[in-house]
Amino acid sequence: MGSTQKNVIAALTAALLWAFAFVAPAAVKPASELLLVTGRYSLFGLCGLYVLCRGWSRLKLMPIRRILFGLYIGFVGYFVFYICVAYSATMDSGFITAVVVGSSPITIAVAGNFAEKRMSWSQLVAPVILILVGLTLLSVSDFIQGESSDGANDSIFAILLAIMAMLTWSYFVVRNAESQRTWETKPDPTMWAALVAMGAGGASMVLLPFAIASTPDETFEPYPLFKIIAWCVFLGVIASWWGTLIWVKAAQGIPVPLVGPLLATETIFGAILSLPVEQRMPTWTEAGGALFVLVGIGVYMVFDVKNSRARSSGGSETKVPDADNSDVPAVP
Repeated sequence: MGSTQKNVIAALTAALLWAFAFVAPAAVKPASELLLVTGRYSLFGLCGLYVLCRGWSRLKLMPIRRILFGLYIGFVGYFVFYICVAYSATMDSGFITAVVVGSSPITIAVAGNFAEKRMSWSQLVAPVILILVGLTLLSVSDFIQGESSDGANDSIFAILLAIMAMLTWSYFVVRNAESQRTWETKPDPTMWAALVAMGAGGASMVLLPFAIASTPDETFEPYPLFKIIAWCVFLGVIASWWGTLIWVKAAQGIPVPLVGPLLATETIFGAILSLPVEQRMPTWTEAGGALFVLVGIGVYMVFDVKNSRARSSGGSETKVPDADNSDVPAVP
């Protein structure tokens, strides 16, 4: 098996590990969403702290402003992002949350196009319209299915949280890419991942006591307690930390046009995994909305690949944000 195929398999493995983040909020009940988020990222932050301590000599060489930026972008792109995801998934559906967050490539493309024009604005019209139609179908799903007004209102609020998660993640990717492109000396990927982990972990460690205090008493019975601890360890250490390292190493050997589609598989995996946990099949409006979102992403990917090849054949160097390779450890 060639190195590219091995790297693609490794990237898909990382995406699958990240996808469990959409399943966990429902799986850990009766534990609160806040306990899951703070427990997960406290462990993630400890992994980052360990790496930073071991690489102290390299950390001291980094400017303070870059260290602070790494902590900030980790807080926004991980902690705030997963707060939105966790509450959205438990208020409505992990399937819908995964689909909505999965449309982030388009918001990333729109925002990134202002900083670095990768395609004409006319090429973005069709993907944006398709995704807006998909999001609309997902938003009105409960009304169409005749659900109660309270359930429908919860569904709309959950969609808004999912959209907030999508926008937060898009902001993380674009800002991270912009900052990396402007730095003459790029940070070591592992050290940068550790700073991002500490940014998410710092806020989590502060809020962890409050999360424990506000968690229902039944969570601390043997089985629920084992369940929340197991999920926090899995998401914080295996999915977040090891998944990120797997992606960082794999992305270095993946052709640029494949990076976007491979990242998109995370939310596809998340949507698929959510259905068995929720013990249901998607409604026709959910399936239709998901299809519109996937087609919109697919159309965007086709244009992006076409433009990348055109730039390469034209002899110009294809500029791809660093976040699209080693610095986009999509969370979830």
